[in-house]
Amino acid sequence: MSGAERIESEAAGWLARRDSGQWDETQQQAFDAWLNASTAHRIAWLRLASVWERADQLQHGAPASRRPLPRFSTWRIAAGFVLVAALGLMFALEGKRDPAQHYATAIGENRIIALSDGSRLTLNTDTKLRTAIAGETRHVWLDSGEAYFDVAHDKNRPFVIDAGGTKITVLGTRFSVRRDGERTRVLVAEGRVRVSQAGKELVLTPNGAVSATEGRIVVSQLSSARTENQLGWREGRLVLDQMTLGQAAEEFNRYNRRKLVIADPAAARMVIGGSFAPGNVEGFARLLEQGFGLHATMGADQITISR
Repeated sequence: MSGAERIESEAAGWLARRDSGQWDETQQQAFDAWLNASTAHRIAWLRLASVWERADQLQHGAPASRRPLPRFSTWRIAAGFVLVAALGLMFALEGKRDPAQHYATAIGENRIIALSDGSRLTLNTDTKLRTAIAGETRHVWLDSGEAYFDVAHDKNRPFVIDAGGTKITVLGTRFSVRRDGERTRVLVAEGRVRVSQAGKELVLTPNGAVSATEGRIVVSQLSSARTENQLGWREGRLVLDQMTLGQAAEEFNRYNRRKLVIADPAAARMVIGGSFAPGNVEGFARLLEQGFGLHATMGADQITISR
């Protein structure tokens, strides 16, 4: 029996006990605890209760000359068989549907998602991901972009993230995953994370980072300050940590539709640092003019930097 089927069976049991006429305060308290334990429990209960209510409406809509049927009459038993058959069909159809929830952010947008298992995800700019959190499954597919994961600990249900060819497995920790095409970067803020790609596997600890591309894995250990800087986007900060101007332009372009173009190769190799508002690309361009003697040509869709 799958996790979803088990929950539906439990909901049906509660429904039958409530309808038996022997419901008391102790059973009500136990039912309330079960109902509040999981969103999946509440959904299953509402679905079954709705079907049962419609069955009552059909019964009460019968001709007035007929005597009311007892609670567990032949008619209601038959209705129960119909309910079971309907649930079986529902499970069959759900098995063919995509069970994942889809989430996305626009360019420049951040979004926080609370999952049913207690985990929280923070999506960075221009990110697409899918989640499947049900029963024993805790699975996320990062299709593009970047997300910070604050995973609720559950030793019996590992939390798995697929990012292209890279697989990340955790029990409970805090870390970020960024996917740019086939390149995936993982940075651990707290706890331990297992990263796998092309048969290679390693475990990251706090301030550990990995860059994985087509079977090649590069590991580095950062200072806590650098880890905090790289995660600054969660607080609306873009920290340029000794980047070239070309790399800085790529970072700004993730957050803006108006693109920053470095037209001069020598300027693109200049090293720059500092903390900036990621959406203020024009202010950054003005800074390059004032502090580095560069020239910014302002266009509607792009800002071109040259000498």
